[in-house]
Amino acid sequence: MSICLQVVPSEAQKAIVFLKENGLFDGNLKPAHAAGAVFFPLARRPSQAQAKKLKSLAPSAKTVQWKLERLHVRPRSLEEALERKLSPAERKALIGSFDTVGSLAVIEVPDALKKKAGLIGRALLEVNAALESVYQIASAHKGKFRVQKISWLAGKKQKRAHYKEAGCEFVVDLDKVFFSPRLSGERLRIAQLIQPGEVVGAFFAGVGPFPILFARHSPMAKAYAVELNPTAVKNLKENIRLNHVEDRVEPILGDVNKVVPKRLRGLCDRVVMPLPHGGEDFLEAAFLALKPAGGFIHFYQFTDKQNPLAEPLRRVEAVARKFGRSVEVRAWRVVRSFSPVKVQVVLDVEVRAKPNNLGKNK
Repeated sequence: MSICLQVVPSEAQKAIVFLKENGLFDGNLKPAHAAGAVFFPLARRPSQAQAKKLKSLAPSAKTVQWKLERLHVRPRSLEEALERKLSPAERKALIGSFDTVGSLAVIEVPDALKKKAGLIGRALLEVNAALESVYQIASAHKGKFRVQKISWLAGKKQKRAHYKEAGCEFVVDLDKVFFSPRLSGERLRIAQLIQPGEVVGAFFAGVGPFPILFARHSPMAKAYAVELNPTAVKNLKENIRLNHVEDRVEPILGDVNKVVPKRLRGLCDRVVMPLPHGGEDFLEAAFLALKPAGGFIHFYQFTDKQNPLAEPLRRVEAVARKFGRSVEVRAWRVVRSFSPVKVQVVLDVEVRAKPNNLGKNK
């Protein structure tokens, strides 16, 4: 039985407004309608002054005991959902952040919590009503396709995600392709830099978030989306059709260093290369893809947190000298932290045909 305020139905609206305004309403219980009356759950008994005011608003009001149904209150965070289910040491080890790809979440479970992985997965579903599946990271990104293994924890066993970003839709076979939602801001940022009529080389295109978003949010003429992973290219082609950009995005299956000399040499005004590990091995292909008059390269790297510009800048300068080009870093920024000592940066590099001093601007 619970402490309730009983009123006739005609006075219910005035009563509930008063209870909520004065912190008297218990939101954990469900109001009831029975015996020609309405029963509102009380967090505490009204004071004499509050009871007097209630009587003036709802003359039928009286405090009674009534059996009410408890509502399910969704926890506000993963930490809150697990507060009473993990020990203090386990709560300290918990990693509360996670990636969501559509209705699917991918989380990292520390070794100290491996036996509680299923519990954590179910708690995450409880916290976020939009989620249908929870998977845990089962390996680092590895292999020539940089695929990350994931294992099921809770919800539906469905590794194909349906992801939306900036008005675009994508299908992603997460266990077979590399995909990160963390560069969504970068995709829109670069789209806003693209000028009318530009031809873009989208290296390491994956399932197509960069070139497809460019097609929907920039005045570019065309993007060549180059990807080595056959499954990713299959997703890419499906996503091109899904977003109706067949006339502006051309998928190409192959290795960037082999595709560019044969098909993209001197065709591009802009090259985007979001491969933070090993991207330096494809800088020459990026320079080769640019038109003779020059263009822009967006170069991503994981680098030293203390001096983030030094190493990627050295690599860009070395390739520029080899091609007899001048370069200017028009902007650079830290995209995100990767570890206590590493960050991911992007350099927006303008490449010109004539020599020029290298500028630096953050």
